[in-house]
Amino acid sequence: MISPEDLFAAFDVANPVLFYAVGFLAVLTTALSKSGFGGAIAIGIPLLLLVTTPRMALGITLPILLLVDVWVVAGSFRRINVQLLSIMAVFGLFGHGIGWYYFDYISNDMLIGFISGMSLLTVFLFFKRLWVPARSGDQERPTGIGRQWLRGSFWCTLSGISSFISVSGGIPLQLFLLGCKIERPVYIGSAAAFFFMLNVTKVPLYADLGILSRDSFIISASLLPAIPIGVLLGRWITNLLTDHQFFVAMHIILGVVGLELLYQALS
Repeated sequence: MISPEDLFAAFDVANPVLFYAVGFLAVLTTALSKSGFGGAIAIGIPLLLLVTTPRMALGITLPILLLVDVWVVAGSFRRINVQLLSIMAVFGLFGHGIGWYYFDYISNDMLIGFISGMSLLTVFLFFKRLWVPARSGDQERPTGIGRQWLRGSFWCTLSGISSFISVSGGIPLQLFLLGCKIERPVYIGSAAAFFFMLNVTKVPLYADLGILSRDSFIISASLLPAIPIGVLLGRWITNLLTDHQFFVAMHIILGVVGLELLYQALS
């Protein structure tokens, strides 16, 4: 049986107490965001990168994301737009294939830099939409099926790649779905189904790359108690804060973490 010392050494963890504190917070915020606010912002991986390597963070996070995704999809499956999900699935899985094929060519520093960049891009786009009103011409732009497939071929492929290598596929998917002019419940349901599908397909691919292992499952299992706490907090915070207040707070936190990761990547 593997000892705790050997387990943490395998994950390049110098301070187990700090690791568990940050890991618990990462899982809690993931469950909170998905349960109360549709998973609109992914902060778990950037937080984990403060205490471990990108590959270890991906392996630890995947089983937890799958468990939370089951809960979210079960509550929103009637709101899924099947036509949009078909487009997203075709190109998202294609992007997954690209991410899997080239993953071994990506260094840890490159992964940290990419995740940092995607985190800061998320923050920029959020505050841009908040402070700069959309032009009327953008709102009236047609969204026919042909244009949806054309836009999906780019944004959903990029979402699949980003999801595979950094669990940051929400940004390009958001840009795709916002252009489809759908209602918020349909947006949440379709996105939840898409990422559940992607996360399921990651299991054999991550195992092939050595990202998933018995050790990563042990760490994931030890962090599971954060999920029900995050779900309960999500329900409580939805009654305490508006979506706007929650998103502002979470994007500020993501921006700070993104800057710290950028500093790590550059130094």
